[in-house]
Amino acid sequence: MEMDFCLITGRTSKQGESREIGKATEKYRDNTAIVRLNEDDMEGLGLEEGSSVQVSTEAGSVTVKARKDNGLGRGVVFMPIGPWASKVVGGDTCGTGCSHAKGLSASLSNTDDNVKSLKEILAG
Repeated sequence: MEMDFCLITGRTSKQGESREIGKATEKYRDNTAIVRLNEDDMEGLGLEEGSSVQVSTEAGSVTVKARKDNGLGRGVVFMPIGPWASKVVGGDTCGTGCSHAKGLSASLSNTDDNVKSLKEILAG
């Protein structure tokens, strides 16, 4: 099943804490290679906490883990800024020096694919 969402990205305290111990760590991946979404949206996609989900935008796609966040409204998803989010944000800065990272159209679908390691993500 696939559903359309509004994707926003941003910094999180857990992402920052795990970055301090190193980006190549499992802790960093666990705090960054995720997408947060409303419990009702998770149910609509047939996802459980920690399920693999493919996030796709016009810029690309990436597999991350689903995390429940009922602080988000239905139809809105959040990804922490990092290498995994960079795969779907794209590089066009429209001359500002900063990628467009808020309000992106994204589709999510459940998948059996594994989340790639940092090394795999950076390799392309």
